[in-house]
Amino acid sequence: MFQADLGDPISCVYVNDFGCMAGTVQGKVMLYNFQDGQAEVLTAFSDEGVRGLYMDNEVAYATLMDLCKGWNMEPPHQQSISVNFRNWDRKNSQHVKHILQRGPWACVVFPMASTVMHIPRQEHHQRSLRLFDYGGTGSEVAPCDFDGETLVLVDRSAGTGPPIFRVVQLERNEHLEIEAMPKASMASVIRLWCGSYLVYSVDSSLLVYDYRDKELKATITGHRAEIVAVDTQDPEILATLARDASVKLWNGRTGQCMTTVHFEDAHYFMEYPYCLSVSGHRILVSADEGVFLTELEQTPAVP
Repeated sequence: MFQADLGDPISCVYVNDFGCMAGTVQGKVMLYNFQDGQAEVLTAFSDEGVRGLYMDNEVAYATLMDLCKGWNMEPPHQQSISVNFRNWDRKNSQHVKHILQRGPWACVVFPMASTVMHIPRQEHHQRSLRLFDYGGTGSEVAPCDFDGETLVLVDRSAGTGPPIFRVVQLERNEHLEIEAMPKASMASVIRLWCGSYLVYSVDSSLLVYDYRDKELKATITGHRAEIVAVDTQDPEILATLARDASVKLWNGRTGQCMTTVHFEDAHYFMEYPYCLSVSGHRILVSADEGVFLTELEQTPAVP
């Protein structure tokens, strides 16, 4: 078990075979390198919070609102990359409105433009999505997840009515509007999974909805407390973090619970968003006290 207190609320976490990272709402970035077993703070402060994290065997990357920064994985972790998203197009005077990231891919959304970026390759591709086309640039229409190809937007412009979810396949500029998703008004954490599914939490339950077939595929139950974070990076396994500091790994096809892990020293009283990242046998969570990493004895096998 590894634990670190970064002093600020955690805004995102990431773990893979090379190490784990955590970013805070005040721009602090921590790297824990599995090769040398050392935890280092790469940068201590920024005017904006960390929105996404990724690492390969050479560079650790952090995405902020207008910037992407990278540091060498080898000590002394010198900064090697700094990209300003607003400099991609000199005609673009807009500020970044939202940025979402899944692994090496980030989606940068301006009010009147959007771009998908492969962070390690520093490649970016303009897309047709414009928030302005959905009726404004306010917080009533906002993205809530991105899986590298697809973006899901939640539209609350109807006011007191249930939200409308819009799924956008960015490269094809394909838009799907979802109006009758079960318990949509009570959905909290919402994630894209495995091509055509929206996975979302309603209190202590996890719902799996096929937005192309317009059909609820599963309602997964087993937690005793509210689900506060969901990880859908694995094509077979869904991971959930509940307010009682328990993490469950589920077979996403059958809804069977494969394993449960409890973080005894973690607490969830602050009511801000929490984070969960799972890779193989490693589980990384944020909590009121900072970040916790645990390693299972073996990678769960999907039956």
